[in-house]
Amino acid sequence: MNPPRTLILGASRGLGRALAIEATVNLSAVVGVSRKENLLQAMAAEQPLFTFLVADFAKTEDQNRVLEYLRAQRFDKIFLVAGGGPYGLFHQRAMRDHLWAWETSFVFHAKVLHLLASLRRGEQTIVVGSSVAEDKPDPHAASYCAAKHALKGLTLSLRAENPDWDLRLFSPGYMDTDLLPKNAAVRNEGIHNVSQVAEDLWRWSLTPPGEAHKMDPQLQENL
Repeated sequence: MNPPRTLILGASRGLGRALAIEATVNLSAVVGVSRKENLLQAMAAEQPLFTFLVADFAKTEDQNRVLEYLRAQRFDKIFLVAGGGPYGLFHQRAMRDHLWAWETSFVFHAKVLHLLASLRRGEQTIVVGSSVAEDKPDPHAASYCAAKHALKGLTLSLRAENPDWDLRLFSPGYMDTDLLPKNAAVRNEGIHNVSQVAEDLWRWSLTPPGEAHKMDPQLQENL
């Protein structure tokens, strides 16, 4: 019997990388997609069940290539993890940086969800949001925050439109990865171990359909 197949969009760093490791440990064949080819190659060398596709989610031609690949392939689980944005005062960062954040953190995910909804193949799809950025102001991360607000609204609205689709939103708190700036104030407030978050996410993906949204319980109490 072939192992179950998992697709991770944004697999080379942070939660995506930790999730790829968690999935392969649980004997799932993983296809990871990101623009960091050297990091994907290193992962493939370490994890026999890991293969990859190189794509820059900010480039339309790469987006289209991934969408065509997804149209032709079937997966048991699809995780939309990619995202990011500039750190600093909004007006002091170049507009191209904000556009990059919106393209990679929302627009490309919206295209993927549009395709999956139209195909109606039923793959479990889990979108990774942010327990902080999708619900509260996030100073110095305005464009990332805007994308996460939009991604939450889109995901939960699509879930309401098509309740038979196992579409979920996973909203972790801040994690200790190299994607979080070293001078970010939240590092002084306590942040999560990314491997533990990946384990929690994978475990949740194995539960029966039903719960549409899972978020950091500590942050949920403060909303």
